[in-house]
Amino acid sequence: MPGAAGHCRALRTLAFGVAVALICAACQTPFNRPLPRAVEPALAAPERRVEAPAPATAPSTSALQPAAPGAEPKLRLADRLAELLVAHAPDLHPVDRARVAAAIESAQEAHQIDPLLILAIIEQESRFDPHARGRHGSMGLMQIKPFVARDVARRHGIPWAGPRTLLDPAANVAIGACYLGEMFDMYTDPALAISAYNLGPYRVQKMVAHGKTPRPKYLISVLERFQVFASEFGPAEPEEIEDASSD
Repeated sequence: MPGAAGHCRALRTLAFGVAVALICAACQTPFNRPLPRAVEPALAAPERRVEAPAPATAPSTSALQPAAPGAEPKLRLADRLAELLVAHAPDLHPVDRARVAAAIESAQEAHQIDPLLILAIIEQESRFDPHARGRHGSMGLMQIKPFVARDVARRHGIPWAGPRTLLDPAANVAIGACYLGEMFDMYTDPALAISAYNLGPYRVQKMVAHGKTPRPKYLISVLERFQVFASEFGPAEPEEIEDASSD
């Protein structure tokens, strides 16, 4: 997807500063500062399926030119995410790390969610334990309840083989990222969207209606983890920022 990595990384730089500001204001209500989502929502309705990738096109002549001497090839987004997972998920099987990284990259392309935000939520929810179980029945990396996951999988065309599906790391992330994307579509305030992922959308709606702030500690923790991943991922390269601004 041309320019996707550039969009993500350039806007993540802005999101990093916003995250700091939101943490400083976390004890105030309401939350109304923007939080990282790479671009405007690309999916307008909750009932939707992930579009099949477009057929590959023939490479341009410039793509066939040999790299300049001493130039290092750029890593794909999934490869860089896999490198982060080596440090943060050392107990995850290498094959599963690669599959999870690929699932996060696909989520960024399909739902325009910052991949580092997905990593932050995974670390917050399960500490990267694919077999994690919550007190209320949530399962896997992104701690999704089976009845929620079943409906999300159906809406987005993700294969569902019962609750055991959530113990597959890549499937868990695919379903969890779709659900997170739905929360961003439901709430224009990204802070509420993240809280809704944790508490459920209708509970957040009721709390907001009564003038209450949904669990700022959860939001602050996710943002702190996001900042750690952002610092480890590194700054956006100048040419990628230029690509993102030209789209």
